[in-house]
Amino acid sequence: MHLSDGWKGLHHLGVTLIESKRFKEALLIYNQILESQPNVYDALVFRGMALQGLEKFEEALINFDRAIAHSSHSHYVWYERGFTLFKLGKLQEALSSLDIATEIQPDYLKALLLRGIVLLSQKKLEAALIIFEKIILMKPNYSKAWYEKGLTLYELGKLEDAVTCFDKAIKLNPKKDLAWHHKGIALFDLQKYESALTCFDKAIEIQPNDANNWYEKGYTLWKIRQLEDAIICFDKAIDYNQKLYLAWYGKGIALLDLKKLESALICFEKVIEIQPNHPNYLYAVGYVLSELGNLEDAIDIFYLVIELEPQDWLFQNKLGITLGQSKRYEEAIAAFDRAIEMSSNNYAAYGGRGFALYKSERYEDAILSLDKAIEINPSHYLTWRIYGSVLHKLGRDEEALIKFDKAIELNPDYYHLWGSKAFVLLTLERYEEAILFYDKALELHPNEPNALYEKACCYMGLNNIDLAIVNLKKAIDINPEEFREKATTDLDFDDIRDDVRFKALFIDPMGW
Repeated sequence: MHLSDGWKGLHHLGVTLIESKRFKEALLIYNQILESQPNVYDALVFRGMALQGLEKFEEALINFDRAIAHSSHSHYVWYERGFTLFKLGKLQEALSSLDIATEIQPDYLKALLLRGIVLLSQKKLEAALIIFEKIILMKPNYSKAWYEKGLTLYELGKLEDAVTCFDKAIKLNPKKDLAWHHKGIALFDLQKYESALTCFDKAIEIQPNDANNWYEKGYTLWKIRQLEDAIICFDKAIDYNQKLYLAWYGKGIALLDLKKLESALICFEKVIEIQPNHPNYLYAVGYVLSELGNLEDAIDIFYLVIELEPQDWLFQNKLGITLGQSKRYEEAIAAFDRAIEMSSNNYAAYGGRGFALYKSERYEDAILSLDKAIEINPSHYLTWRIYGSVLHKLGRDEEALIKFDKAIELNPDYYHLWGSKAFVLLTLERYEEAILFYDKALELHPNEPNALYEKACCYMGLNNIDLAIVNLKKAIDINPEEFREKATTDLDFDDIRDDVRFKALFIDPMGW
């Protein structure tokens, strides 16, 4: 049943209101019509469209079904029904409805396009691509079809072809911000970061209030290490969408890179407020807590992460490392054992296990674990350093020196390696050589108090009192409490305890 002449004026008004996206007013119009004529076909269809606009899709579907019950020959109502089902996530039902629409009118481009979009949503990419290409053959200047074809090619991993399609869509409709946006993402994946930024800037110019555009720009800036600018973009994204957790996460990562740990922690905590049980985001919180020295809190977080994702060996590794830092060595060994069970080629777990065994004074077991780590990855300098320390504890100092040399060869800029080798030379009373290595450590890290203190011990071994006191004073100036107490009982300084210069090191300049 179609509208009588008496209601056509209201219907025209309703159509105008829908076209103007004034859906609430349009709904009132069609409610009024249907109160007196409950089965009017046009009113049912357009009330369904008004309800669509208000995102009341279940109610919209009822109206379309009622309209179809009275007349099922209109391609248009089957399309609207298919669109509503798509919005409700009922993809297979949507396809059935769209099939009927295109059966009634084979060249109905809107229905064909939506059918391709539904197939794309189902990840039936080749089938979707065939549809979009068919549409383009029918209407080569159809911007939406080029855009959707670009999305499909992107999902297929054909990035260059996707960019070509987005370019075509943009040429036909330069104001289509989504085409600029997704072209930017494809260019980002092609590692063409500057070109990607240009696209995101264009998308922002068209849609300045779209949080996703700002997020993508921020992520690209982060990728090229423009961290401060990236944070500004993430903040803009958050301004437009407080619930965009990826923007909070991106901001947190940028702050972490800038060593602003407390600020990064706030961002990551905001992420898990929005996404409370996501292991990766919980891990980020735990990581920052561990970097801040809040080891016990970090361990609690890592245990929770592993409860959520028990098969991820990387999480087990980090738990093991943090337990080791907290001197909970047996738990650390257990965590590394679990990581090794999950990934037998996990050199980091073998190395971490070796360190925990070393700290537990299980030196022979530590060597077995470190041998395995080196077998898997002989290029990890920290493994060689731990190995050297284990051998030193076993009194195998010449072998230890060889391990430290290997570590230094792999990473000559890590000052601890030079200091570790120097300490073994000190214990072997090879003082001149030890001083050379301490000097190299201090060249890399001028205010390292342990190197200064141990260098003072070397000068005592060489009976060079003046330089011993100079270096001891430097160590005490950096950390008075630790190194005054250490020097008080260290046998290396027994011969100068009555020296006025040595005594002066224990007088607080403030007289306290």
